Amino acid sequence: MTGALALLLLTAACGPAGGNGAASSNTRPQAGGTLTFDTDADPGCLDPQQSPLAASQLISRPVVDSLVSQDPQTLRIKPWLATSWTVSQDATRFTFQLRQGVTFSDGTPFNGAAVKANFDRVVAPSTKSLLAASLLAGYAGTQVNGQSVTVTFSKPNAPFLQAASTAFLGMLSPTAFAAGPQAMCGKPVGSGPFVVAGHVAQQSVTLNKRAGYSWGPPGAKHQGPAYLDKVLVNVVPENGVRVGSLRTNQVDTIANVPPADAGSLPGFQLLSKAQPGTAYSLVINATGAPWTDVRLRQAFAKAVDTNQIVNTIYRGRYHRATSVLTPATPGYLNVLPASQYDPAAANKLLDEAGWTKGADGMRGKDGQPLTIDWTYISPAREQRDLVAQLVQQQLKQVGINVRLTPLPVGQVTSLTASGNWQLTDISFVRADGDVLRTVLTSPNSGFPATQAPQVPNLLTAATTTTDQGSRDADYAQAQRLIVQQASSVPIYDPTYLLGASNAVHDLTFDPQGLPSFYDAWLAR
Repeated sequence: MTGALALLLLTAACGPAGGNGAASSNTRPQAGGTLTFDTDADPGCLDPQQSPLAASQLISRPVVDSLVSQDPQTLRIKPWLATSWTVSQDATRFTFQLRQGVTFSDGTPFNGAAVKANFDRVVAPSTKSLLAASLLAGYAGTQVNGQSVTVTFSKPNAPFLQAASTAFLGMLSPTAFAAGPQAMCGKPVGSGPFVVAGHVAQQSVTLNKRAGYSWGPPGAKHQGPAYLDKVLVNVVPENGVRVGSLRTNQVDTIANVPPADAGSLPGFQLLSKAQPGTAYSLVINATGAPWTDVRLRQAFAKAVDTNQIVNTIYRGRYHRATSVLTPATPGYLNVLPASQYDPAAANKLLDEAGWTKGADGMRGKDGQPLTIDWTYISPAREQRDLVAQLVQQQLKQVGINVRLTPLPVGQVTSLTASGNWQLTDISFVRADGDVLRTVLTSPNSGFPATQAPQVPNLLTAATTTTDQGSRDADYAQAQRLIVQQASSVPIYDPTYLLGASNAVHDLTFDPQGLPSFYDAWLAR
């Protein structure tokens, strides 16, 4: 996947650690009604096998089911479309017993052939998968034997089972593949409780309840069809417009409540979920001069005041990042118990590296100014623009010039994929430490996470065993090295915060920290 698209996987939100779902009551859930949901990011392509965006996953998750599910609270893997499974000792063979009676919304039966068709499609070059293919690293094929399928890998892939619970490896109708990738972007066809009934690019997506649905995951609060008749997702980037629409009861719920408004919505629910995955981080391209010098990268990290960022921009509603993984992620290790902000140490490192200050206070060496280009997607969310401007000011204090370069998504994607970039920002939601491999060291990501060769080796080692303790030890050492090398500078831990009217009940969060509509209902 490209750095630009990984960046968009950040679900920018703010809020205290709080409730994990909308208000519930002793009242029996009511069927019917349309839930209106204003989100701040356009989902773009809705096909989860093509797109890595969280905004896309928000839509695709209610449409596609997965072989297995992940408990939102315990993060344990549970059955779903597969009733049971076995894993070979070397984590190269995964055999699933499939549920019977499941169909896709176009009538195509779900069976072993459908599983094979889906995984074969994910890794096919024509699909141009930006994330899902990396979750199938080493895929050697799927063998079908009646209601049993065996997914085989040429090398161990222990994280595959958790990856199989995500929408990225969710099941789509093989019949619909014939329409081509572009058609699937507009209207993916799954076996889930909702179907895509309308999609207007950069405006809205309409999801309709699927009649007869009866195979929800075991962690759901009910079984059978969804309660809601429809979910209307509107794309509304402007913070003030979303908040105003909620306050005037024009919509039922909104994403990304701004920090300034988080404490001023009396009479409404504030629902929050700490998200697993990578912390929102600044990533330096450590393969290009002059940033191959670890002293420069370390000076950069020590010049960034993360406490100031979370306190002034996010009003203290986000926690300062203490690792490149968030605390909600299996394998997380607190490697930064105290802030690494130390401008005196940053200046000392820059002096040692031979970058001297000129009369204007900015540093240079051999006639070359110390300038770093921060390439990011425009338009960006309002808070992210503020983060970029504040970091620019902080780096100026130690003599580093940060040049902000907002570009359209296509240009940022091309630059990061080619390796022709210096600085970008990322965040990625996934409830598994393997996110470090797929985002920060995958050859498709464009992000060289570290100059330490041990890191890719450690993350590869974590894929070879299903023993969580061994995997956690590898992830712990990888996190230490990444922070020491300062090619990824963690800033804050994302939290998804929704504002909702009191008519909304049982709107919960999935394991990735995204809203889940299946159990939700409205009391009008």
